[in-house]
Amino acid sequence: MMFYHIRCITLLICSCLTLNVFAAQSEYRLLTELQAVTAQKNAAEKVDQYLARWASTTLPGLAVAVVKDGELVYSKGVGLANLEYGIPITPDTVFEVASISKQFTAFSILLLADEGRLSIDDEITKYLPELSDLGHKITLRHLLHHSSGLRQQGVLLEIAGWQSDDIATQAQALKLLSMQKDLNFTPGEMFEYSNSGYFLLAEIVSRVSGQSFAEFTQNRIFKPLGMTNSAFPANYRAVIKNKAYSYRRTTNGFAKSVLLSDMVGSTGLTTTVKDLAKWAVNFEQPKVGNLAVIQQMKTPNVFNNGETINYAFGQVIDKHRGIEAMGHGGTIAGYRTFLLRMPGEKLSVVVLANMPYLNPLNISYEIADFYLPVVAQRQLKPEPLSTETLASYTGDFELLGGLIYSVTQDGTQLYLQIIGGAKQPLTHLADNEFSFGDEGRKLRFGAVNTKNVEKITLVEGIYGGQTLVGERVAIPSINAESVNLTEFTGRYYSQELDTTYKLVLEDNQLKAKNLRSEVYLTPFDTNTFSGNTGFFLRAKFIRNNVSQVAALEVSGTLINKLKFEKVN
Repeated sequence: MMFYHIRCITLLICSCLTLNVFAAQSEYRLLTELQAVTAQKNAAEKVDQYLARWASTTLPGLAVAVVKDGELVYSKGVGLANLEYGIPITPDTVFEVASISKQFTAFSILLLADEGRLSIDDEITKYLPELSDLGHKITLRHLLHHSSGLRQQGVLLEIAGWQSDDIATQAQALKLLSMQKDLNFTPGEMFEYSNSGYFLLAEIVSRVSGQSFAEFTQNRIFKPLGMTNSAFPANYRAVIKNKAYSYRRTTNGFAKSVLLSDMVGSTGLTTTVKDLAKWAVNFEQPKVGNLAVIQQMKTPNVFNNGETINYAFGQVIDKHRGIEAMGHGGTIAGYRTFLLRMPGEKLSVVVLANMPYLNPLNISYEIADFYLPVVAQRQLKPEPLSTETLASYTGDFELLGGLIYSVTQDGTQLYLQIIGGAKQPLTHLADNEFSFGDEGRKLRFGAVNTKNVEKITLVEGIYGGQTLVGERVAIPSINAESVNLTEFTGRYYSQELDTTYKLVLEDNQLKAKNLRSEVYLTPFDTNTFSGNTGFFLRAKFIRNNVSQVAALEVSGTLINKLKFEKVN
């Protein structure tokens, strides 16, 4: 009997202890949840204060959304979607998001690959037989990771004479790329951001699925995720409810920046911050695409030489305060956008703006800081660099086939001057990384070779972290007056553009002209000239076996050695 009583007492004590443990656990959970709610409330108040600077009733603005732990915890709009009628921006305002579109294109390709309807290692001519044989195998993987070597179709159009207010269509771009006879580089050898690759991917999605790209993304992504305000419109004339107007700044305030483009894949998505929040959650709680597809979207590319880069299927992989971050931005007309995800923190920030001078990348990261743990928010000042190290960073570096970045030193301060423009200070961020300007751009210096750095890497902040590599060059000392400019005059024809430029001498200045463009050319060396536009940065003249000028090679932004034959 005593044993029975002892057992009962023991069971009672155990029950009480269990109840106490459960109570403690419940209390801990409630405390943790309360702390999380309080932290989010505090963060939201900080974001409100942060956004107050753009809360205008007369200016364009932006919309913001924040996702934490799979939930939309913040959304707000400030400024005006339409200046003429004073319509405010809200979280339901629709924006053109430009290059954020690329991750939806990549995802569409991976959905088809997961179903066995294509492989990302297929050659693109399997689906696009109208493209010319360019001497190298170009795969869908190359397009997905900007390593195809294809020339940028937008810049090709500029060289051909297209203006920013001309209409750009998929059909025009496909025809232009089909006329190309050469590449910027061997596929898989390097990264070079290319809208050409992504609009071709959208065309492949359409041909493989039997639907337009707009229909495919609507049926396979937007509807399943409840992204009811998202679409790739059929054309630029489409009427879209609640859409923000695009603006550019002028001396008298603002003017409309009209977008006249039917391009999709590389751009073209119209959506809201709330809808992009749903897209961000899909990476944590997949409704569309299985885990294999989600994982592949995070997998960076590998070059032919085995080097891994920080780009993965329309997203740039980076670190912020030691935390993995994935993001991409876009800019088109007056729209400026960025989508930031921090998978480890289950945190995403969306910024969509119609104010042309905003930097959505910086805004995204600054808003994210309000939601990060305190330990991650602590900023460590970089170790100061010696004057000898700074001196090794100075010199002239060439990017994009003719763009010269000149780095100079004054004591412990470095300055950057781009193709003869104004000097601007470089701000030391960490190790060999510096920032400059107000658009989130960074400059990274390579390893020191002997006494000098041989390469720099430009990180274009507003475009989501895309990178461009520049190499040290020795700018020749040349007396421009000693160059016989008349031997370069004449007419030059490009079969790849079906375009002719006339080179003329006016007031002792060599100019390249066609019906709609005029480029000023300045001697760089005896056979090479620097141009004053991004699409015509370098003009190299080719001579025949009797030293007569026979051809012209044009290089510029995302264009390398586009050939023009001299016809007279």
